[in-house]
This record gives sequence, structure tokens and C-alpha cells, in this order.
Amino acid sequence: MGLHQGSDSPPCPKPFRPAKIEKIKASELYSPIFGNKLEGVTECADGRIVAIEIYGMEIIGKGYFVGKPIILYEVPLDRLKLFAVAGKPAIAQLPMPGFPGSLRLAVIERFPSVDQPGILVAIDDTFKSLEQAIELATRIMGVRP
Repeated sequence: MGLHQGSDSPPCPKPFRPAKIEKIKASELYSPIFGNKLEGVTECADGRIVAIEIYGMEIIGKGYFVGKPIILYEVPLDRLKLFAVAGKPAIAQLPMPGFPGSLRLAVIERFPSVDQPGILVAIDDTFKSLEQAIELATRIMGVRP
């Protein structure tokens, strides 16, 4: 484990190739919140999709991880907040004063087990309030209010 190294991803044999929209939408990682702009999603040589990231005004996504969940936030402790989102453990990196758009939120939707990887939901570099980001994370996870 080195500096700036996050959680491990499950094995993903190369070559990577663009994933078809039907396959993306069938993945347990897909959320209708992601919409249809899924051009950057790739699949492994064995056909698995290990992450879906959508880039826009903010970065949102879901991905698999194995081993310990490691969230890379390098900020003073007073800008980190631990809490739960829909009963799932979460951590937020609060925005730097004077720099809106730097809020980051990570939610561990599922911890890895012997037979399946964990799932991490992430919202990065958003201008949303923490409450709005939490609401978005619940919608990405498919949790109804």
C-alpha cells in the first residue's frame, strides 16, 4: 500500500472495450440517475463492468472494490464528516472555505464478502450542499425516501 493508493478493484483482464448500453443498464452498478450518457464505460475482456463514472458538473459513480475500503481524502480532520446514508457508512470531505464545488461524498453501499465485491458510491467535486449530495447518493443507490 503506497501513498495515494485507494481500494483495490477486482481483477479486470485486458483488453478493455466499450460496454454496450444494454449491458451497462443490466449491471448492478447502474442507476437510472446516470441516464444514457454512458460512452466512457468500459468492460473487461471477460465482459464484467467494474465501475461506472459519469462526468459532468460533478463526478458521480458506483464501482466495485475488494479488501478494505480506502477513501483518499487529504484534508484537515475538521473537514471530514463520518455519518450514515440510508443506513450505510459514509464519509464526506466538506468544501474548502471559499472554494465551492469541492464537496466529496463516498458511501459504502456493500462491503465485500467471500463471493462478491463491495460497492462504493461516490460523488466528487460537487457544488451541491451536503444534504443535496446525500439525497443524490440515496437516489443512486435506489433508496426511496
